[in-house]
Order: sequence, then structure tokens, then C-alpha cells
Amino acid sequence: MAQPDFNVLRASMTNTANGLRTAATEMDTATTEMDKIQNMAAVNIAEQLNQILVQIAQMDQNMAQIRQDMARMEQNILQQLSRSEMNHLARLFNSRVADESHRLEPLYGTDNELIEGFPHTSADINALDAARIESLLQELGLPVNGRLDAKKKRFRRHIGLMIL
Repeated sequence: MAQPDFNVLRASMTNTANGLRTAATEMDTATTEMDKIQNMAAVNIAEQLNQILVQIAQMDQNMAQIRQDMARMEQNILQQLSRSEMNHLARLFNSRVADESHRLEPLYGTDNELIEGFPHTSADINALDAARIESLLQELGLPVNGRLDAKKKRFRRHIGLMIL
């Protein structure tokens, strides 16, 4: 009958014990690493919160720009309304002009300033050359196309003159 070889048994037991020690060490390492998984969620959440904060900061900048744009638009609208109201009154006065020698009320241009060199009377409009009438039309934001007589007629109507 065959007898056990204690040297082989001892080597086998030693190898098994070493393997179990290695397995235990690897299990400890795996457990340590698995414990760190909890930290991953916090890191991801922190990164997501950082991204959200960056987006909120960008939205704040966009809102500030929108507020500035709206304030500028409001100012432009108020200036346009003011100019429109002043020009409406000037047209009302000009609509009462009975003859070519009566003084005209000047209108305000697109720059909200009284138009420089505005004709004093209806007769002065008749004496305007093409370049000057085009300049006046441009200052009022009107088209400059057409013949000279059409331009003068457009100007007269725009400033409220009833006598053409």
C-alpha cells in the first residue's frame, strides 16, 4: 500500500495557506476600494454642483446684459416718444399755416435735436435744392427717392403743411 508523502502534503498545505493569505489580502484590498465607492457619488455630485454654479453665473451675466439692453431700449423708446410728441405739436402748428410767408415750426430729427437749417417758411421750401431737401428728408428718417417736386411734397406733408 502507498504511504503518504508528508513532504508533498506539507508543500501542498503551505501553498494553500499562502494562497489563502493572498486571497485574504486581495479581499482586504477589494473591501478598501469598495469603501471608496461611497466617495465617488460625492465627487460626482460636487462636479455637477460646480457645473450648475458655472451655468448660474453665466445666466446671471446674460440677465445683466439683458437688463442693460432693455434699459437702453427703454431710453430709445422714451426719446422716440418725446420726439414724436414734439413733432406732432410742430405739425399741428404747421397745419394752421395759411400762406407761404407764415413762419414754420421746426421739427426734431432722428438725433432728437431741432433740425438745423429747417426752412423758416413754406416759400423757403420752394427754394430748396435737391441736396438740401434730401438732407432734410434723411434727418426726418424719410425716403429720399423720387424727383425733386415729389421730395418737396413728401417733406411738406411730413411737417404738417396743408397748403402744398
